Amino acid sequence: MLRAFGAERAPGPAELDAPLPSALPSQIEATLAAEVDPDQAALFARRFRSVAALLAGMSQPEARLLEVALYRRGAQILAEPAPHALRIRALVDYVWSQAAVVQHRRPEAPTLEALAERLAAREVAPGLHHGTIEGISREGPVHLNVLRARAPRLRCLDARGPESLLELARAHGALAAISGGFFLYSEPDIEPPSRRTDPVGALVSEGQVLGPPVFARATLCQRRDGSLAIEQRGMAGVELSFSGGRRVVVGQDAQLVNRAQARVAQGQGPALAVVGSRVSARGEGALPVPLAGFVLRLRAGPLPAVGEEVRYRLPDEPAQAMAGGPFLLGEGALDLEREEFAGSAPPLTFSQDETFDRNLLPRMAVGLRADGELIALAVDGRNAERAPGLTLRGTARVLRALGCVSAMNLDGGSSKRMLVAGRGVDLPST
Repeated sequence: MLRAFGAERAPGPAELDAPLPSALPSQIEATLAAEVDPDQAALFARRFRSVAALLAGMSQPEARLLEVALYRRGAQILAEPAPHALRIRALVDYVWSQAAVVQHRRPEAPTLEALAERLAAREVAPGLHHGTIEGISREGPVHLNVLRARAPRLRCLDARGPESLLELARAHGALAAISGGFFLYSEPDIEPPSRRTDPVGALVSEGQVLGPPVFARATLCQRRDGSLAIEQRGMAGVELSFSGGRRVVVGQDAQLVNRAQARVAQGQGPALAVVGSRVSARGEGALPVPLAGFVLRLRAGPLPAVGEEVRYRLPDEPAQAMAGGPFLLGEGALDLEREEFAGSAPPLTFSQDETFDRNLLPRMAVGLRADGELIALAVDGRNAERAPGLTLRGTARVLRALGCVSAMNLDGGSSKRMLVAGRGVDLPST
């Protein structure tokens, strides 16, 4: 467990019995407050204390090893260069997940696939069914909500406003709603014009591109004929129209650099930085790459001015699109580098996670069956008694058992939500 974080050696008996530094949670909160907002810093420190208390109350001998791992690696993270917040969060999730495995693993219990095969869904409306998968699996207790939608009409929304998912669903007359793609949250270098909660990656609503596909990631799309696809979308072939009159096509008239590739775009000649729908900077030679934006190196022609508006045209102009990732089924499943979860690309919970897919977490995912039926899977987690959560691989196993041939991950964790017929169906999380 300790070696999962690159520890040079496991502790001996004397270290396992030594007192733990009681001041560490307060040090975590103080350090993180310089990197993220105070509420997030307090939340992560509170989670650390909660997991430490859980371990202290466990009778299993593995609990002491986990307790030492929590404090030892926590102190190491604070002593290392930033980012700290995301790594502390990953550490806490990892140790909590291992504690849940120790407490709940039942080798004699049914597999996840066997539980999924028992799903009995009720009809919410013609073509829309909802059901719950609940029980004890070999991995521990699970509580999963499943939506099955045949020929649905999707609407992808920009949810940066103050409205709750329930309010948005009511405003748009939705029969069901789920939380969606990633957004900026705990990254340590969110700078204007970017803001916390800005969406990361492709977001298309009613044919309008609200967010460009900055990173080449798994994307749920609904075409104008109503057909659905889960496919990898990036900026290649995307046309940018600037309010000053310039038009460029990525890959033909300009080369693009994003944060998966570099923090600073090196090279010669004119370049401009774009965040969302605006040009944020321009210059000659090297240019810093915005966190959720990109730098364009233009081959010829006039350079758009800072502040110019940018409009995007995707090659096939989908009606709706929402990026997430990684793919869970199909070619390239769980290949983070293939989907540009690398470098300093957001979310750092994936691109710089030391614990990749060892953590049991709340998950949101979507999949497509061979007949085109859409499956939305909401995995409850961080509920110690009823639903510790699943890994990405565990989530993929459930989707495959439900008949999906392609599937992708969406943003999970504390932002995971599912509504059915105006009612939230998620379990409370800690």
